[in-house]
Amino acid sequence: MVKVLLTGMSGVGKTTILDHLNQDGHLTIDLDYDGWIFFDGTMDVQRILDYINHNRNKSIFLAGTAINQKEIYPYLDFVITLTAPLEVMKERIQARENNSFGKSEEEWAKVVDDKIHFEARIIQSSDLTISTDKSIHDVMKEIHSSIGF
Repeated sequence: MVKVLLTGMSGVGKTTILDHLNQDGHLTIDLDYDGWIFFDGTMDVQRILDYINHNRNKSIFLAGTAINQKEIYPYLDFVITLTAPLEVMKERIQARENNSFGKSEEEWAKVVDDKIHFEARIIQSSDLTISTDKSIHDVMKEIHSSIGF
């Protein structure tokens, strides 16, 4: 059973991919919701580790990005960074209905700044980087083949 973190900037498709993985019967957690990531931008590491330990005999896909995410890397089998061009990210952010982050000019500027200054660091610490500027079918196929499903 695999434990995977899907990470990346806002608008790269983390939630969409989680939805597909959930439909395939996998355990999924969108860390952006329900208190998994605190207001200061850090993950609730102990809560995540407790969940992983409780479900050690199941595959788990987590999705989120936090400044302390490396703390959970030793407990994961794969860290996959999802990326997309800024214009694709902006289009997705403007179209989404489940999350308003990034729609204001100030928040969009934060997304752009994070992509410029933070994305390269998480790519360097990841096992794999997948561009999501293709069909969801192709992205899912790449994820499945990369982790041995």
